[in-house]
Amino acid sequence: MTEAPLTDRWMATVRVGAQIAQAAERLLSEAYGLCVSGFEIMDVMDREGDWIRAGELSARASRSQPQVSRLLAQMVDAGYVERRPCATDRRGFDVRLTASGGDLFARATGTMEELLGGLAGARPEVREVLAAPRGDV
Repeated sequence: MTEAPLTDRWMATVRVGAQIAQAAERLLSEAYGLCVSGFEIMDVMDREGDWIRAGELSARASRSQPQVSRLLAQMVDAGYVERRPCATDRRGFDVRLTASGGDLFARATGTMEELLGGLAGARPEVREVLAAPRGDV
């Protein structure tokens, strides 16, 4: 360990995050045809609960606008997302999950909970990163 405790902690978190992302990418792809980025975008839409500007998705999901646009086009084609022109800005559009998109996301979230629970049970470093701070549940 170096004499840079914050850097050490950050690098440990990065490594655990990469392990989780790799496992999640495989599982989401095999089970649902989703990538982690698509899951994250669906998470933002699900939390919004209604129409959201497509451009806002990039900011909230920390993904580039081209990546969000590509994934949204795929989700619209698959019937998981619907889109409409933005009422306040004709250059943009709004999106929301369809009923089937919401169902897929709910199933994928359940699968992710199982995966994360398994990883936390098997790997102390994952358990440490995923542990809720005291007072949170």
